[in-house]
Amino acid sequence: MKLPLKEISRLGKFKTGDGALRFYEPFTFHPSLLTSSKYAFTLAEVLITLGIIGVVAAMTMPTLMNDKQNKELQTQFKKTYTELNQVARMFYNDNGISVSEYTAGVGVNKFLAQLPKYMKGIKQFDDWTESDRDENNSYLTTMPYPVHDIKGKEVKLHCDNYGFRSDISGRIYTFNDAPATGVNGPTICVDINGEKRPNKYGLDIFLFEFTTDGFVIPMEQEHKDNPPINTGGGNSAFLPASNYCEQSSKDMGQYSCATFALSDTHPTEDGKNYWQDFLGNK
Repeated sequence: MKLPLKEISRLGKFKTGDGALRFYEPFTFHPSLLTSSKYAFTLAEVLITLGIIGVVAAMTMPTLMNDKQNKELQTQFKKTYTELNQVARMFYNDNGISVSEYTAGVGVNKFLAQLPKYMKGIKQFDDWTESDRDENNSYLTTMPYPVHDIKGKEVKLHCDNYGFRSDISGRIYTFNDAPATGVNGPTICVDINGEKRPNKYGLDIFLFEFTTDGFVIPMEQEHKDNPPINTGGGNSAFLPASNYCEQSSKDMGQYSCATFALSDTHPTEDGKNYWQDFLGNK
């Protein structure tokens, strides 16, 4: 069929496999299509869709929020570990002796008196110690703010003899007893984000040790001068490996979590990490 020239210019065209020329009429959008009931959603369909979106959001948001929090805590942990080692190295360079050797000889208080020289903005804000007693000669257990084990049970800090100190970054530090000669210590407990929650062992509260060779290592990390296992008391809190970073009501098992936090490895499951897999939604 022969079409008029004006009609041919209005139509689209394409060639078929046999070379013949074919014509088609291009689709023309018209605003009336938007109001056609054929293309509209019913109110029920809209409500069902919004409901599904709400359920999915409710299921995924807590996980996303916890992942974000754990990532932030991991960054703060690494920064804390780096800065503690800087303190240990500067002290060693200035005094020709490690913090462990120094405190074994003269005690922790003399080291703490020098701490402002090595730690920016460090200051004591509470002098609570576990040895404090009330009028009935009973040990006081109230601390400046609640501390919990990894499952949320309220506990006391392992480091409890020299008060609470904060630095310019808002971290909170407490120290334990001086070590014996030739042994790593003292232990330092750090709340890496201060009084901000969660205030739990293994999440934002970690234990470290000054070492005889002038460094800081996570509690329970292997070292030639670690105190003997199960010696108990004072600075010695090292445990059998089977107890490392256990999620139990016994907070002592969580003293070693810093070792796994530093390497980002799961305490009990191969191939999994610490900050996401192990901590999860705790």
